[in-house]
Amino acid sequence: METELLPHLDGMLPQAEVHVWFVDLPVWEKQAASLLALLNQEEQERAARFKFPAPRNQFVISRAMLRQVLARYLRIAARDVHFRTTTNGKPELAATRQVHDDFRFNLSHTAGAAVIAITRLRQVGIDVERIRMDTNALELAERFFSRPEVEWLRSQPTAEQIPAFFTCWTGKEAYIKAHGEGLSMSLSSFGVLPAHGTDSFNLNLQLKVYENPEEARRWFICQLALGTGLRAALAVEGENCRVRLGQLTSTDLNVNARLTR
Repeated sequence: METELLPHLDGMLPQAEVHVWFVDLPVWEKQAASLLALLNQEEQERAARFKFPAPRNQFVISRAMLRQVLARYLRIAARDVHFRTTTNGKPELAATRQVHDDFRFNLSHTAGAAVIAITRLRQVGIDVERIRMDTNALELAERFFSRPEVEWLRSQPTAEQIPAFFTCWTGKEAYIKAHGEGLSMSLSSFGVLPAHGTDSFNLNLQLKVYENPEEARRWFICQLALGTGLRAALAVEGENCRVRLGQLTSTDLNVNARLTR
């Protein structure tokens, strides 16, 4: 797969492309109140249950940006974007008179950052994590990772083990989200590691599903270069597509505008 930059949000999504939008959450915090108005009643009620401003703003901004991005691609208003949830808890676009179900999306957010992936006619999953240097990487890996992943993590230089842990973790989360089975999938039943050698900064990741080797051929998984302090991974069903990455700015979105045809 090729990776290219997205210069701006024009709402054009060829079937052979996967678009990923990065959101620098602190940039939008002053507009959180305006963005809240774009959420539906259920989302606003969820926002109200947060006890602290930081996680509340993270939720509000991420959901509002998801709505605005989808609205631009769908050529409808952000408030007219409707969701449904699969039996395994994965959110999808609800098919309506205005919206066809060929668009797929996934959202992830962490402290200070969110990422949105959009595709057509192929499943997609994305995960972003802030690297936390107080993480007990080896202990968590022993609990949740497969044996090859644990061995790979132990082989990394001590100073790189925590970032390497998040490389592996985000790859696994992206695959689980794309696959759609949610918590029913065991984290140790498959492995996601850098594709070549032992370099944890290799952007291509290799999937191995231990009891079903053919399953790995259905997916492409890669890291996304989002800057220091973050790890992110994208899982996409199929091949022969290119990943395009952009950052949402105020010139792309006007929170007070109604996005229509």
